[in-house]
Amino acid sequence: MNIATYRRPSNLDEAYDLVVKQGAYPLGGGAWSMSVGRPIASAVDLCDLGLRYIRVEGKNIAVGAMATARDLERSSLLADVFGPLFPEALGGIAGVQVRNIVTAGGSVAGRYGFSELLVVLLALDASLVFYNDGTRPLSEYLGAPRGGAFLLEKILLPLDKKASYQGLRHAATDFPVLSVCACRARAGWRIAVGARPGVAAICPGAGASLGSTGSPGEQMALEAGRIAAGELSFGEDLRAGAEYRRSVCSVLVARAIRRISYDS
Repeated sequence: MNIATYRRPSNLDEAYDLVVKQGAYPLGGGAWSMSVGRPIASAVDLCDLGLRYIRVEGKNIAVGAMATARDLERSSLLADVFGPLFPEALGGIAGVQVRNIVTAGGSVAGRYGFSELLVVLLALDASLVFYNDGTRPLSEYLGAPRGGAFLLEKILLPLDKKASYQGLRHAATDFPVLSVCACRARAGWRIAVGARPGVAAICPGAGASLGSTGSPGEQMALEAGRIAAGELSFGEDLRAGAEYRRSVCSVLVARAIRRISYDS
């Protein structure tokens, strides 16, 4: 990576001015920044902005944009609310060294198709808080075209959720062939599927098929899996073909729903 000017602001106002108004390149953990092929005129390191936290704010858990995958994996607060969800989803990402630098904000901003964290956040119906630019649902952000520069401050997770992550890899620490997260809330179910290999997406039909049932039976779980596999598009890469991913999707969705039902 070729960086002409490196800046390290100490407050959000300064960072916002550099990134949004002047077009500087934001550096989070830097895990995927090496993939940027072009020279970078000005890079802004966000590490001194106080955005590395996981805490309760009102009826939500707030995850600072600089919180790492390892922070989420080991958070006792997240474990108290969501059980083993985050360790199970994030514990297979590369190695501990990588999980110590991958940030929540970087994963969201990058819209990476392979991101296990995005699948979980989407299923939990997370919202994004942008500095000086309001709050948007993650689902809306992922569905919109890539736009202008922004500064992500934090991610909000509703507290009244129960979720399960299921994924398939060819080998431990490899990128997933497919990843799934099912989430149950008072309002109903949300099913998210990622590594299609496109970015994570919601399966509205699969969620609607479960209604407000708290503990769906085996047939409902299987039917939701079948619906999810039918309503999403799947692609091909070095890890798997489209039809293989479609077959895996139905199994993993049913398994995630079953896990929530059994743990209730």
